[in-house]
Amino acid sequence: MRKAPSKKPKDEFRFESVKIDSLFVVLDAVAWIDAPTVKAIATYAAIDYRTAGRLLKNARLIGLIEMVGDSFMLIQPYPYKGTNEQKQGVVQEALLRHPVLERIRQFMGLGDNLADAMRKAMVVSGTLNYEPSAVAPLVTWAQKSDALSFEVRAERLVNEAVAAKAERHVHQQQKRVVFISHSSKDKPFVRKLAGDLLANGIQVWLDELRIHVGDSIPSKIAQGLAESDFFLIVISQNSVQSGWVQNELDNALVKEIESKRVQVLPLKIDNAKAPGSISSKKHANFATSYDEGLKELIDAIKAQEVIEDGR
Repeated sequence: MRKAPSKKPKDEFRFESVKIDSLFVVLDAVAWIDAPTVKAIATYAAIDYRTAGRLLKNARLIGLIEMVGDSFMLIQPYPYKGTNEQKQGVVQEALLRHPVLERIRQFMGLGDNLADAMRKAMVVSGTLNYEPSAVAPLVTWAQKSDALSFEVRAERLVNEAVAAKAERHVHQQQKRVVFISHSSKDKPFVRKLAGDLLANGIQVWLDELRIHVGDSIPSKIAQGLAESDFFLIVISQNSVQSGWVQNELDNALVKEIESKRVQVLPLKIDNAKAPGSISSKKHANFATSYDEGLKELIDAIKAQEVIEDGR
């Protein structure tokens, strides 16, 4: 009797040994190119094709991007044209939330040294053929980003962002920060809008509508939302087909966003109907005229008043 073919072993975890420094320009490329392929990203970042591929693989493993066909898209908010500290904070938060690194911190908290904690964390995570070299580059990134420190928690980063916003409202009362949620299919519009907002002194965070049922708004949006004054959601035929707009932008989530003193402002770019939870909110209308919609949006953003407690 012939033996049944053995099952192919699942792919083992392997983090690429590549420096973290070039990651940020790679993420810039993913945020800004309409359909960012490896070749396009490598050219944009002025780095070797293979290096770009390794950085993209690592970014996928820590939950910053995902691959859709031959191109990539962000699955965590990213501050295009933001400060280096903001960009580093996004990567630090992703590393803090990575399950392997969480387990490494847990075992180190129980008294294990780093080498033992790495081995145990990988086995607990389901890796049967453990190789230190496969996880060592991840640990190196975590050490460089201060993501193995017991004193640093993802929740603390969010609280610090809220505090920084309150301080900004006191000392830089005219400065505004917006968070743009959009379908990746609307990226050309959002790219133009982000450029125009930046030209008017308004800082921009980008998010490509990747929140799914059961995801936590604070953990998915986190620092970007906490730092922002406005949550701009692009309403279009593309975005209303997503689960985020159809099912998840309910009253509870709107309240959760607004609890961080962030004003929800829909942007209509075609004749798509806004979901009920935000249908009564003031919106900027780009459907008829981009220039008129932009003026209306900038006027609304700059008209917002702030007081010392950040409200």
